[in-house]
Amino acid sequence: MTNGCHSTQVAAPLLSMRGGGVHFSQSSAVPACENISFDLHPGEILGIVGESGSGKSVTCRALMGMLPQSATISGFMIFEGQTLDLSNQRATAHLRGPSLSMIFQDPMSALDPLMTVRGHLALRTKSDPVPILQQAGLAEPEQLMDSFAHQLSGGQCQRVAIACALAHNPKVLIADEPTTALDVTVQAGILEQLKRLASERGMAIILVTHDLGVVYQLCDRVLVMQLGRVVEQGFVQTVLTAPQHMYTKQMLAALPQPSSRGHRLGLSDSNVNSQIAAPARISANEPILSFDNVSVQYRRANGEIFNAVQGVNLQLRRGEILGLVGESGSGKSTLAKTAVGLATPSQGNVALNGEALNWADAKMAWRRDVQYIFQDPRGALDPSARILRQVRQPLDIHRVGSNVERDERAGALLAETRLDESLFQRKPGSLSGGQRQRATIARALVLQPKVLICDESVSALDATIQARVLNLLMDLREKFGVSILFISHDLSVIHQVCDRVAVMQHGELVEQNQTERLFKNPSHPYTQTLLSAVPVLPAKVETRAAAPVVFA
Repeated sequence: MTNGCHSTQVAAPLLSMRGGGVHFSQSSAVPACENISFDLHPGEILGIVGESGSGKSVTCRALMGMLPQSATISGFMIFEGQTLDLSNQRATAHLRGPSLSMIFQDPMSALDPLMTVRGHLALRTKSDPVPILQQAGLAEPEQLMDSFAHQLSGGQCQRVAIACALAHNPKVLIADEPTTALDVTVQAGILEQLKRLASERGMAIILVTHDLGVVYQLCDRVLVMQLGRVVEQGFVQTVLTAPQHMYTKQMLAALPQPSSRGHRLGLSDSNVNSQIAAPARISANEPILSFDNVSVQYRRANGEIFNAVQGVNLQLRRGEILGLVGESGSGKSTLAKTAVGLATPSQGNVALNGEALNWADAKMAWRRDVQYIFQDPRGALDPSARILRQVRQPLDIHRVGSNVERDERAGALLAETRLDESLFQRKPGSLSGGQRQRATIARALVLQPKVLICDESVSALDATIQARVLNLLMDLREKFGVSILFISHDLSVIHQVCDRVAVMQHGELVEQNQTERLFKNPSHPYTQTLLSAVPVLPAKVETRAAAPVVFA
């Protein structure tokens, strides 16, 4: 992919927002966003970037008329010359579908769990849904037409959601983190497809994303938002190579770069002052978690047997961070779940410290030693329980320490994840995505596990919060000697934090090597394809004047 055309627009804007603002009555006096103004031209792709809570999604939902009744909206939208008052959400309702369509970040929430793929598309089009699903990058859609959302991978669910949005053939497509759950090759294909549709149909796209590499390669112009305001906007080439606002410079400074490999990103606020003693250092050559000829089979809805994992031999060594990469459906998560009893091998064994795991024996020590951090922190946390209670819950289950000691340890781990004490008694719904993810990390660490499995744990986070979590993981590895199996489709992140990398394709392990060697000289064609699809920023970015990144 290459940058979109940055020439001066001559056509009248298809959509304009003037003075847009949103305030939620039940929250603080600070508005979610205010005084947002921009133009969107036919065929143009506009990127919106900013940290979690900066107002990106709220701004888009205001255009769609999809905010709750508690929201007070100001400003107006001009669509194809017609002025619409945003404070009256009914005034824009007729535009949803044929004129404005939206792809949401969380496909599991966007899809009806009681409806098949075929049913979702039937609501939106009477034409053959297969070509639309293929346009969205879904391989072999005929085999998945009668599947429900829970029977699909996260990437497959996202592609179904994208197909549902494209089925309306909208004039403006609002894509809110549309490729968060997708691997780099599928992401590249979908983004290229969106770009082609924008060009051929004259469809304009608003792309909300935390991936500045995607913005640079796909978008024509970019808006940078912070604390509900637009702090900088302009052509992508200008904003991302010569940023003017301090916050834009901070975001760029927080991105993983080859020159920063193995070092802290942005501000190194890494002094981990633990109340838990660090273990003695152990040789990194000694394996702690081993997958020995592991295979996993599933039965599809049509009765067919699907080989999710096939004969994988892999070792995680003590104190190392091992990256596991591959496309959606390649078996990464399935393999990792065999280490915590969430998937049962049909062949082979998983061993911890040389002892084969047998989850039927329910040995609680194994459950303490291997902890899992899931991709979606909202789904991993109990929405009705307060954060401190959820972090101490593993201590309650395993009967570790007294009640006072459990609260102290849970609070200490939350403090180490840099979660402010004022949030300890809040419920997950009142926390940002980054704050929820830090809570899940604290919960996973509270039992002092020997192995931590991070399954796309930073994929949905913006650049600054992602840098914070990555710094935290490196700190914890050094402090506690924990071994980390790090699953990600973001190869720049893999290159930043991992000691070794293993590559999976179609359930098989096709390549593994030291990180630097694999990135410099990949031997397998699939690995070469993955690396070639990574979106990158320009080599020279003027961020020298950036102040240290300060994380909330």
